[in-house]
Amino acid sequence: MNWVKKDCTLVVAVAANGVIGRGNALPWKLSTDLRRFKQLTMGQCLLMGRKTFESIGRSLPGRQTIVLSRTGFDCLDPSVIVVPSIEQVAASIDPGKRLMVVGGSDVFRQSLPLCQHIWMTRVLADVAGDTYFPEVDWTQWRIVSQEEIPASDKDDYATRLERWERL
Repeated sequence: MNWVKKDCTLVVAVAANGVIGRGNALPWKLSTDLRRFKQLTMGQCLLMGRKTFESIGRSLPGRQTIVLSRTGFDCLDPSVIVVPSIEQVAASIDPGKRLMVVGGSDVFRQSLPLCQHIWMTRVLADVAGDTYFPEVDWTQWRIVSQEEIPASDKDDYATRLERWERL
């Protein structure tokens, strides 16, 4: 399963209480973070689960999209690649693209052992939700940078961008 490690980055926004979603949607409005997400992922390959893809409603422009779905689903977008297992992701990534794992919870859990980097937006608040980020053994990681981002008038909360690297 080492096929992705050096080119795999997990990208996630997590509330202080571990929440990442509510009702198959983001439980906050963070325009600043969405702009950063676009900048970080543009030109790369996004890996997401079916529910995450359906919550977005389309493939994101300028990025390859791979959807991990054990049961499969009929995606009407011919540019989207659907794979049934994490082991089949590597063969689907376009050459030269970094794999960016963007959710949901089960895809994060399956991908975490394979990723070398985590780009985490810490939402500096407890937020109600029904979907949580999986447990991480932080002793296997080191923080390489962090930046406090005050909430703008288009953000529900202040955030902190943390970049982690596997030891």
